[in-house]
Amino acid sequence: METGIDPGEVRFRRSGWRVLARIGGAWLLWLAVFAPLNAAFGNPWYEMFPHGPIILLAVLGSAGQLRRQGGLPLRLTPDFLELTLSGGLAVRIDWPDLALAEVRGRFSPILVVEPVDADRTRPVLDRWEWGRLGLWDQGRIRRPHEIHVSLVGVTPDVHRLRAELTRRLGRPVGDARPESDA
Repeated sequence: METGIDPGEVRFRRSGWRVLARIGGAWLLWLAVFAPLNAAFGNPWYEMFPHGPIILLAVLGSAGQLRRQGGLPLRLTPDFLELTLSGGLAVRIDWPDLALAEVRGRFSPILVVEPVDADRTRPVLDRWEWGRLGLWDQGRIRRPHEIHVSLVGVTPDVHRLRAELTRRLGRPVGDARPESDA
């Protein structure tokens, strides 16, 4: 079953229901952790202050960040991989021109893409436009044209994306770990 318009095409997009399910799961986890703590300290188990508003702001902030982030929808065709800038511009990278395309992480998966040569993308992006594409990972030094796209709440699921990347690139695309600096 293909999810794109053309045969052999698969489109990945963010699902509002999957993001909502993830937020609901985080809320239940929060409740399971803090309800016994509240009861142990003599407070009602359902008391949300001071933690509730902080968690609510964090959830709303992360949902807003996901909405503004570029990269999705993501389209895989037999000829190229296509990412979307936050303004709607599509950037295509042919499969032979990909130096790196892998999914990292399990709880918060991230697609990492890097072209062999930035001048082979269609359209060719200016230096400042690479920063608008995808998610900036402040915790680790990135290569100049490395693109990070959060896959939280993506549909079809991340397992399907891993399988499609493996099939199209002809090499395994597992849960790669970042290289160490040592």
